Amino acid sequence: MKKLLMVLPVLLATLILSACQPQKYDIVVTLYPQYDMVKAIVGDQDLTYTMILPPGVEAHDFEPTSRQVIQINQAKLFLYTSIELETWAQDIIDSDVIAVDLEVLTEEIHEAAHPDEPHEEHDHDHEHDVHYWVSVHTQVHMVEAVLQSIIQIDPENADIYTANAETLKNELKAIRTQFLSINNPESRPIYFVGHNVFSSLNEEFGLNIISLTESFSPDADPTSAQISQMIEAIRTAGADYVYYDPFESMTVVNTIKSDLKSAYNYDIVLLPLHSMHNVTKDQYKAKTTLLELWTENYNNISLTFTDEVL
Repeated sequence: MKKLLMVLPVLLATLILSACQPQKYDIVVTLYPQYDMVKAIVGDQDLTYTMILPPGVEAHDFEPTSRQVIQINQAKLFLYTSIELETWAQDIIDSDVIAVDLEVLTEEIHEAAHPDEPHEEHDHDHEHDVHYWVSVHTQVHMVEAVLQSIIQIDPENADIYTANAETLKNELKAIRTQFLSINNPESRPIYFVGHNVFSSLNEEFGLNIISLTESFSPDADPTSAQISQMIEAIRTAGADYVYYDPFESMTVVNTIKSDLKSAYNYDIVLLPLHSMHNVTKDQYKAKTTLLELWTENYNNISLTFTDEVL
């Protein structure tokens, strides 16, 4: 009996310590784009992976918990978005984990694929657009960056990972072909009630997505003047559709819709545009993919270039 009483505290302490230890993963990522790419490339292989940004959470102000820092340092591979967005990323590494700044590696791959294009240096004295992934072409290069990183920790299955990556790249290229089919994309403004996340998409396809605020941060509250200017611009352009970010507050977009109706008897249809930082809890449970988000973006944007109203 005495031996049992002596053993019980040891067992209890062991159980407590085990409960405090976070689950180990081979790959830890920060945002949803690289999470979905890892999922597609790994496929049925045994590598384990997780995203530290919880579904439904805004990405810009996120910082990892102490348990997540342990997970990162226990992993073989840590994929983060950029040092501008995740300023904490490099400071928490205290192990042999391979930490990859995806923006840097994606740019290197892009430059190697397009050597004749002028290289655009980041001007750190000005606000840098951290949303580089909101471009189909860039995501193709991101897939290559993720593939290279995964092969680095598991070279034995390189052929399988490469084949899976090729499938994903081809599916992204098919989406890109759809966007390129939009006729005269600059002819109609696309009003987006949110912060400036679609500059790369505008540049890639010649679209004219006009954001309510030019700031790259969702924390920049729009002024009453900016809201009034967008209301007037929507009326002047005769826009049927106005777009919003599902991860930003609906207050402003609903105000714009309500003011247009009450003051001018002007009806608009509200549609989402996904910036792909993250997905909702329901989308995560449903295993929503980047391709599905891109398809919804294309379908919603293309409505601006038809004369149909939902």
